[in-house]
Amino acid sequence: MLTLTQPAATMLTDVRSQQGIPDDALLRVAGATDGQQGISLGFVDEPMEGDQTADAHGLSFCVAPEVADALAAAKIDVQDPGVDSTEPANLVIVPAD
Repeated sequence: MLTLTQPAATMLTDVRSQQGIPDDALLRVAGATDGQQGISLGFVDEPMEGDQTADAHGLSFCVAPEVADALAAAKIDVQDPGVDSTEPANLVIVPAD
């Protein structure tokens, strides 16, 4: 099942807090909502039917069935652009170790 690294869980927990989203909201990973291929991330009150659920580093999350198989051997991590960059850090999906 998809996992989250510590830096990714921390980043997402911080985003949830900054947006005023309740602490018990779950991160939901699902198919892109704009008709494109890809994934979307958002916070929900509870998992939808068929979602896989897990917890990583204190952040509860769920993965929608339409992307669960494709992401089964992956993890969400933070890609740091480096000290000299003015770009913010980004979330990336990479193969799990």
